[in-house]
Amino acid sequence: MSKITQYSTIGALMSGHFAGDFTYQDSHSPTLFGLGCSCGISGELTVCNGEFWEATAGESLHQLSDSTLPFLQVTDFVAEHSFKATDISNENVEQHLADQLAINNIFLAVNVKSCFDEMVIRRPQRDESQTRTVKEISDAQQVDTHNGIAGQLIGFWTPELFGRISVPGFHFHFLSDDRKISGHVLSYKATDAVVDYQVKQTIEISNPASEAFTKLDIDVEKLDELISHVEK
Repeated sequence: MSKITQYSTIGALMSGHFAGDFTYQDSHSPTLFGLGCSCGISGELTVCNGEFWEATAGESLHQLSDSTLPFLQVTDFVAEHSFKATDISNENVEQHLADQLAINNIFLAVNVKSCFDEMVIRRPQRDESQTRTVKEISDAQQVDTHNGIAGQLIGFWTPELFGRISVPGFHFHFLSDDRKISGHVLSYKATDAVVDYQVKQTIEISNPASEAFTKLDIDVEKLDELISHVEK
């Protein structure tokens, strides 16, 4: 798959549309790779080798069964390019990739593998009522720091131009090698890492077909600030 397939947009999610409109099924390509969230933003989803892992505060990491999802961004990932990186972190990963190719106007699928010196992730609290605002969800999330943890970053680079469709810049989720730890990545450091990436020429977006989405009021002026507050 030379394209990124995305269900809904980060703009719609941040504007409060996190009902599960997209039907998730168990059968997937073994190369499926990506991220998303579960219904009501009750869990951070990480997709690796076709498996969907849900990370929720206070719960063990588990594979997602049949469900509906509000947001998903996936691709078939087979590394086209790879390089070794020294002293890589969330603060300099953009430069590491920019040293390989011009990234300002392209989409990338990116996989970073290492025994990370430090990994800071967050997980939302489960809320079956789906009555919380996005800011309330963000403010109540559990933040954990892990040191010396082996695993991988799974995610995408999105040009600033498309920052209301997807999270601008890098958007990573973490999955540990032992499949016990996962979540949305806030920061990380690694002395040595292997970075694999693919250039993606196409992003295909399916919008929800529900009446709630059709009538959704998206405040574009506040959207960029909200995305930065919640996703960065």
